[in-house]
Amino acid sequence: MLPAELNQKYEVRGTLGAGAMGTVYDAVDRIIERRVAIKVVNRPNESDPEAVEAHARFRREAQAAGRLSHPNIVGVYDYGENATQAWIVMELVEGGSLKGRLDKNERFTVPEIVRIMGEVCAGLHYSHQRGVVHRDIKPGNIMLTPDGQVKIADFGIARLENSSMTQVGTLIGTPSYMAPEQFRGEPVDLRADIWASGVMLYQLLTGEKPFEGGFSAVMHKALHTEPPPPSTLSVTTPRAFDGVISRALAKRPDDRFRSAAEFADAIRAAASGNAPEPAMAGGLPGLPGLNEDATVVTARPVAGAAAAASTQARPATPAPAATGEKKGPPVALIAGGAGALVAAAGAAWFFLAGPGAGPDPAALERQRLEQEAAARDAQARAQATAEQAQREAATREAAAREQAAREAQARDIAAREQAARDQAAREAAARDQAAADAQARQAQAARDQAAAEQAAREAAAREQAARNAAARDQAARERAAAEQAARDAAAREQVAREQAAREQAARDQAAREQAARDQAAREQAARQQQQQQQQVAAARLDLRAAAQTLATQTPCSLIAWSATDRTMSLAGVVRRGDEASIRQNLSARGVPDDAAQLALTSFDGPYCAALDLFRPVLGPAGAAPSVQVVGRMPLQKGELLQFDVQMPDWPAHLYLAYFMKSGEVANLVPSTLYQGSARVRLGEPTGSFTGWEVDEPFGTDLAVVIASDRPLFGNSRPLVESQEAYMSALAAALRNARASGTRVVVRPIVVETVARR
Repeated sequence: MLPAELNQKYEVRGTLGAGAMGTVYDAVDRIIERRVAIKVVNRPNESDPEAVEAHARFRREAQAAGRLSHPNIVGVYDYGENATQAWIVMELVEGGSLKGRLDKNERFTVPEIVRIMGEVCAGLHYSHQRGVVHRDIKPGNIMLTPDGQVKIADFGIARLENSSMTQVGTLIGTPSYMAPEQFRGEPVDLRADIWASGVMLYQLLTGEKPFEGGFSAVMHKALHTEPPPPSTLSVTTPRAFDGVISRALAKRPDDRFRSAAEFADAIRAAASGNAPEPAMAGGLPGLPGLNEDATVVTARPVAGAAAAASTQARPATPAPAATGEKKGPPVALIAGGAGALVAAAGAAWFFLAGPGAGPDPAALERQRLEQEAAARDAQARAQATAEQAQREAATREAAAREQAAREAQARDIAAREQAARDQAAREAAARDQAAADAQARQAQAARDQAAAEQAAREAAAREQAARNAAARDQAARERAAAEQAARDAAAREQVAREQAAREQAARDQAAREQAARDQAAREQAARQQQQQQQQVAAARLDLRAAAQTLATQTPCSLIAWSATDRTMSLAGVVRRGDEASIRQNLSARGVPDDAAQLALTSFDGPYCAALDLFRPVLGPAGAAPSVQVVGRMPLQKGELLQFDVQMPDWPAHLYLAYFMKSGEVANLVPSTLYQGSARVRLGEPTGSFTGWEVDEPFGTDLAVVIASDRPLFGNSRPLVESQEAYMSALAAALRNARASGTRVVVRPIVVETVARR
């Protein structure tokens, strides 16, 4: 149900969706009669870090979308919280998502693709200019209204200007649409949205994603490979799109389009058959909203050098105030012309009449002053005429705005009237349906009455048939009793014969069982004698020394051991083939098979240096932390990689380092603090995190769980890094831990993956 703060303003019409995090309602604003969607979630428990992060994403969605108002972005109208719940009131988009249409294998024409991508780019360009980077552009977040208009949704993981709500080094986004810098854990800007939009354009053109597979496969392809050009996969795709896709999916952010608007222009140019213009050198022209508050305004490029030279040589003239305004009269030119006429008249008089001829010079001076005054009056009248024209233009613009407002108001009134008519039609349909239901109930009651009468007649007939059948059964039973008496006599004779045979068989069986017991007693005595001999031999062995030697001196291994006077236990990971060598060593030492318990897992991979580094901090056998893979090993392609971890009995920071045969290390769990004795499941999908999906290359990988009572690393590690870089940083961290008295315990586990079990 809605929070109490919303009940007076909004009326719930239905539920659009529900999940573990909350519910989305279809509602109507009672005051302005506007349909809205209200997303309501429960406030998190502060001790649950995942729930706190999910609530932060929810609030960030409201902050990101709330600062945006654009036709191609789902609008947010209100946000609020109380002691137990939080909510967002947003625009209701009645159509489905672009993903829903792609999942139905629906294909789009090139003009439709250009229109859809143009509206996506328009919304992104608007949000980028206001300091919001979406970071999760994908078909599932692109909503389409019934008339096909694009609405960008879900700004839950958007990056806001000057925001510290996103942790650096944490995987954010959907793998198939993530840019290389996102996989590397680097800071991202608007060019990550350009990459994701390029992936979506590729999918619209070809029906396929450029990078397919599980998490590790998509990451490898996005970082190191190039997808096939779209024109080679779809005969309807113009070849001009190959260059657009190549630039949008450039590995280096500096090589991509500098803005969503530039990307949209390139798409339209490719659709018209023109290849996109090459990018200007010099990187991005400023990212408004990401690094500073000011918007960078650049001059329009001049057509050529000759035009530039001509512009520099020509004196500057003021531009008109606005497009569509009338230019005023050239007042300066009129005044200058009048002055020139006066000067020309004076010069002509001087040369024609000569000195001393004609009127008095004082009269000429008065005439000149009168002419200049007339010129100034003409200039003032021209200026007044220009100002009057400007005022008239402003009046026309105001009238146009008022007319547009009246038309919008009329449209709103018409829409409300249409909604009222629709509501009346729905109510009439409901009344008709109620009447039809009443008639159906009456007809059903009549049918039920007829069925009851028919059932009564059938019951009477069945009772009469039952009485007749009982009489026949009685006669049959009497005949059967006579026949049974004869059979019983014959049976008694047969039983006597069988009893005699069974007694003889019993005597034979007793003899055989006695012989078997005698043989078992002899074998038991022999086994007891052998066990006594083995126990005497084991007592002479130092099992603790043998276990410690094998655990510490077996190369390329990480083995925990324990031992008593009579038994020993070895558990851990060893290089493939070394388990047989350990068993031979135990046999050579004279350790009985039942005295040694081995729980060793073999691997293939370049992990020896890592195991040597981890050996000094390996946890004792049987003690926490302990780790096991969820599911049946080996894991097959498409399954999720998950671990159950039992934490030690003291509060500890948890790290999960995943060593791959490629020589790289994935920091799957960078650092998370858990309480003592906590039981944790790692890799379980939640929110936008879809889990770690198993994919090629297959084989054996090494996962190492590290628990420490203080943080090991000063800075967050990259999501994926080379094994050499990780080992260098880990060695320094372990040295610092020993120097500061920090408690560190590790536990390894081998993960085996196959294409199919």
